[in-house]
Amino acid sequence: ITNDNVGDLSKVSWARSARTDKGVSAACNVVSLKLVLDPEGVVERINEHLPKDVKVFGLARVTNSFCARKQCDRRRYGYVLPMWAIDPSRSLDKRQRTGPASNDADSAGDANANANANANASANASASGADGARTAFGERYEQAQVEELASRLEKILRQYEGTHNFHSFTKNVYANQQQANRYILKWKVGPFELNGHTYVKCEVLGQSFLYHQIRKMIGLAVATMRNTAPENCIRTALGSKRKFNVPVAPEFPLYLEECIFNAYNKNFGRDRTILSIEPYLDSINEFKRKVIDRKLVESEEFNEGFWLWLKGLTNELHEFTRWEQQAKEKLENVERQKQQMNKKKTQQQQTGKRDAEGNLLRGDNQAKEEPSLKKEGAGAPAAEEGKAEANAAAAATATANGGEEKDETKE
Repeated sequence: ITNDNVGDLSKVSWARSARTDKGVSAACNVVSLKLVLDPEGVVERINEHLPKDVKVFGLARVTNSFCARKQCDRRRYGYVLPMWAIDPSRSLDKRQRTGPASNDADSAGDANANANANANASANASASGADGARTAFGERYEQAQVEELASRLEKILRQYEGTHNFHSFTKNVYANQQQANRYILKWKVGPFELNGHTYVKCEVLGQSFLYHQIRKMIGLAVATMRNTAPENCIRTALGSKRKFNVPVAPEFPLYLEECIFNAYNKNFGRDRTILSIEPYLDSINEFKRKVIDRKLVESEEFNEGFWLWLKGLTNELHEFTRWEQQAKEKLENVERQKQQMNKKKTQQQQTGKRDAEGNLLRGDNQAKEEPSLKKEGAGAPAAEEGKAEANAAAAATATANGGEEKDETKE
């Protein structure tokens, strides 16, 4: 970058493929800018000046009009959940199972195994005092139970796939705005183990996302998994024009995984470098393990943060059970407003029609009156002339008679 362009990103056409909320990580983002030269070893020299949690993986030459934000047609995000957070049988008060016995105890047929597990959990809770509710966050699960929970979560998340109105899953966006519509291509859920604990990773692939959209989708899905929200809440939130209070999941387990440039690669891939994470995949995975995973699942704050958030995920706060009724009321209000508007429009049309008919009738009457007035105006001079002639004749007769009488009297 030349000295004249230093300090002003607009001068080098700086653009990034995706933005992340505060506290959200990015395993691989893509930025574009105009460089004067591409000297050898520039990536290594850039990394020397960056903090440990920021790293450049590679550099590629693109077309002159390339913009990382506009040319990116798909984005993939990941969200990591502890398995106990989506298990409805896990109590948030005593950190132990409140439902049936665990699968390992059932398969062994040993009733004492479940009793011992509950006794151990109670002992841990007693030993830790007030913080006993926060112990034993990352308990291991049997494979069958893991698959069952992961399968149910994926089924719930796949309700978001397709084009929907996500106005309830963001801020300051309303149902009648075009930007509320978003296209989700795919949700995928996969469990994994780390340091003896079981987690589940949720991946979402979409064209673009609204502010808080992914975290709200996860939040409502977790509420559904824990049976805090009814199964139909997702369909209700997506299909209603009413804005619901959708819970926002914590930000720290969310991270941007990949920015995809399918259209650009198809049009310019023959002449330019294919934009893909494949050449840098090993470096990206190593960065994720050392930086992102350590920040997320390997920290006690990860489980603490989820525990605190789940404690506030209640029906009293979000009124999940009233969503369906509220959606019906909103629909009825919308229909009522439509009827009132149509009625008002009909009245205005009828009033305008009557006014038009009245104007037309007055115009016809005026047209009929004009010939009569013309006739009356033409006959008036003739009548006056006839009247004048009659008066003149009468006067002449009177004069003649008068003369004769005078003559007779004189004689």
